[in-house]
Amino acid sequence: MVFQRYEAKMQAKQCMRGAYPHPMLVTLVYLLATSGLSWLISSFVANPFLEIVQYLNAGYDPAVVMQHFFSGGRMLLYFFLSILLSLYSAVMGFGYTSYTLRLARGEQPGYRNLLDGFAVAGKVILTSILTALFIFAWELAVLLPLYILLAVALVFESQLLSILLVLALIFGGIPFLVSIVYRYRLTYYFLLDYPELSPLEAITQSKLSMKGRKWTLFVLDLSFLGWALLVPLTLGILGLWLNPYMMATEANFYDTIARQIQNDSGPQSGPDEFNPYK
Repeated sequence: MVFQRYEAKMQAKQCMRGAYPHPMLVTLVYLLATSGLSWLISSFVANPFLEIVQYLNAGYDPAVVMQHFFSGGRMLLYFFLSILLSLYSAVMGFGYTSYTLRLARGEQPGYRNLLDGFAVAGKVILTSILTALFIFAWELAVLLPLYILLAVALVFESQLLSILLVLALIFGGIPFLVSIVYRYRLTYYFLLDYPELSPLEAITQSKLSMKGRKWTLFVLDLSFLGWALLVPLTLGILGLWLNPYMMATEANFYDTIARQIQNDSGPQSGPDEFNPYK
């Protein structure tokens, strides 16, 4: 079974037309509960690092500025709220993935599905942390050596080596890291369909399932670029339609892969027998 991009997108549109409540309204609620909440908190707790830059640019004494911002717990409060918001956003993101997966399957989901992540909040948070750590480790492994070599090239004023390293970063390092991110794109879907999986197992399932399929998903993402460029021209309103459209199409991509794996593994009688390792 080969993934058909056009068919997956048409199916996503069809599911959105028959959905109640409308996916645009559900997406609006989701954005208000995440981005809206983040904006509200930031209006009361400003980013101290931006304020430091502003004060330094205004000519204030650096020592006084640093003493002011690094005392009184301002930095601690900002970091605490930032971490809390990141974890909350991960749980809400899981809920939105749950909604769009059910939307793509024609299950008529609703606003309540946005809260699905709170029932397994610990697992979702641990999954998000592990994924971020894996991506960060790959960034260190790939980018750090390039940056060190680039610094050496600049010290010795080797223009040729500097150019080669920059080209290696642009055409090698960055695309490689993008492919790493794509390895984990299906993690939430596996957690939704197979809640018995541990966070590490779900990550592994995503990684194995995406072998040889990352380019297909990348091209699928690119196919939405035209719509994405139009979002600012509509003051973001188009994004309320585009987000569920993209996510429902991605859910169709996941379902196609899941069926491929099940067919390759033989007849399946239940979720417990699903095993991409076979």
